[in-house]
Amino acid sequence: MLKMKKKEKTSNQKNRIETILKMAISASLGSLGIVLSTIVVFVPNFELISVTIFLISLLFGVYYGLLAAISISLVYEFIITLIVGPAPYLFPFKLICYIILALIAGLTRKFFLRLSFWELGILGSLFALIYDVFVTIGFVTIGSNKLIMSILLAAIVNGTLLTIIHVIGNFILFSLTKTILNWILAAFKVRGLKQLMLPNVTTVKEISLMNSDEVDK
Repeated sequence: MLKMKKKEKTSNQKNRIETILKMAISASLGSLGIVLSTIVVFVPNFELISVTIFLISLLFGVYYGLLAAISISLVYEFIITLIVGPAPYLFPFKLICYIILALIAGLTRKFFLRLSFWELGILGSLFALIYDVFVTIGFVTIGSNKLIMSILLAAIVNGTLLTIIHVIGNFILFSLTKTILNWILAAFKVRGLKQLMLPNVTTVKEISLMNSDEVDK
């Protein structure tokens, strides 16, 4: 009986430590994403928020991905409102996109970790395209009090250059996903910490093998 209680206490302590570490790492990655996105805020349509949410979702699953999507987008929106100007009516549309990204990435992590450099880049580009179109729909709907197709098409055409920048930027950032994951997981291994992925989707060695296979191809 005492052994069982001791084992349960040890397990609870371990779970508590793992939760704290996951939250700390998620917060660190989120803060880095916000800071870097703020630095490049005047570069049109270039951001690191989406890839940050994607990384956290791959590392720790849908729960932490959703926490990151909501908290990071809220903080970043507040900062850019102070710098660029208020546009709070567009925030719900942006948040919906980030939540969908966190849900998809968090629920299908094994699938995404098997994608190649190019496939991850294309995924990022596709998200950028959907994000821009969805936010434009929100802009037109709120501005006109209804969705008018002619105005929507004109807005999409006028924003083509900005969308291209977003698509290219996301292709580059998302294609580096496995490299960044290798850095993070290798850091845990060097420090003798147990892998914190929940559940353990893969290991540093497996991701490295995937990358080496891509190079051979």
